[in-house]
Amino acid sequence: MARSKAGRGTLEQRASVRFDTRMPVQLAGGTGTTHNISARGVYFETDVQPVPGALVDFTIEYHLRGRMHRLLCEGKVVRVEAQARKTGVAARLIGPIFDSEEDVAPAPPR
Repeated sequence: MARSKAGRGTLEQRASVRFDTRMPVQLAGGTGTTHNISARGVYFETDVQPVPGALVDFTIEYHLRGRMHRLLCEGKVVRVEAQARKTGVAARLIGPIFDSEEDVAPAPPR
């Protein structure tokens, strides 16, 4: 279990390590940007306001080896935070997959 310092001198325990990253997110009715991602979840800001407990489908775009990839995700909203102009959303990932085989580098020839 990963451990990290949370605010106000408390120690927070997590099941997965989080990676701070900014990647575009697209979901029904809006767009957003990730703030961090782990093997089990993602936190992003968006102009959409889902409710806690809702299942949401979203796409995360990223570059790898000079190619654009899209990760199709399904998540369960576990927290929603009102921000100044956006909404912060924490979602537990249920099943991320690549959107097409073209996005995955082919296996090297044998």
